[in-house]
Amino acid sequence: MNDILQGAYDLHIHTAPDVVPRKCDDLELAQRMSASGMKGFAIKCHFAETGARAILLQKQFPNMKIVGGIALNRSVGGINPYAVERAAQIGAKMLWFPTMDAFSYQKYHHMNDAKADITEFLSLFNCYGKLKEEVYDVLDVAAKYKLVVATGHVGANEGIAVVQAARQKGIEHVVLTHADNPADSYNIEQQLQCVRMGALVEHSYFTTLKNRTPIEEIKRQIDVVGFENVFLTTDVGQPDSPYADVAMQEYIEQLESVGVMDSAIEYMIKDNPEMLIS
Repeated sequence: MNDILQGAYDLHIHTAPDVVPRKCDDLELAQRMSASGMKGFAIKCHFAETGARAILLQKQFPNMKIVGGIALNRSVGGINPYAVERAAQIGAKMLWFPTMDAFSYQKYHHMNDAKADITEFLSLFNCYGKLKEEVYDVLDVAAKYKLVVATGHVGANEGIAVVQAARQKGIEHVVLTHADNPADSYNIEQQLQCVRMGALVEHSYFTTLKNRTPIEEIKRQIDVVGFENVFLTTDVGQPDSPYADVAMQEYIEQLESVGVMDSAIEYMIKDNPEMLIS
């Protein structure tokens, strides 16, 4: 195991129990991450809150920092401030705007299917192209409980609007979720715009692992945006993906192979994620 992995975090991992098969459950993940010397992680589920699960794990692994959150898909009522408040009261730390149920995400994945009906999926914009009132209500709750606000799988225009509104609400930690993913990608200018507003850019190994974003492109984006404004995750948990600790090691090795300095990698897997969930 790469020494640089010691003390690292991964704030984007999918585990069982879930509505789809996963590589491992919460307990096996925590055992592997602890054995690898990693310092913490976040459990993500698209369809249920994970804060309670994280609290139970934390008691078993007091040497680590383990957090959960809630993704605002239809299963929790969509853009639902009441669900966010209850998740935060349980102990959730992360808030993701719609992921699998985001309208823009579904539009991307059905671009070649003229018969697909995606009207029931979730947009953050009203008919005037402005953020819906319930988005502001959710952000009020996030500000109250000091949640990390992540853009999820919404489109770049929606994500930028969320970043701006979140910062206006005084929310300290805002994240562009896997900003290089083709389904919800932010170009360099959009990333820089969000960074200037105080957001962090997330890059996840999943997009490189699945041949969606070359590692050279990840390096280019890190170089332009600045590693101090980036953090790295794996977004794994799929049965055919590596375990999260192995995936993070692979990501580190690939970044090293294209010339990303170890000092920059350490900042992106240790300093920035630790700051987010401290």
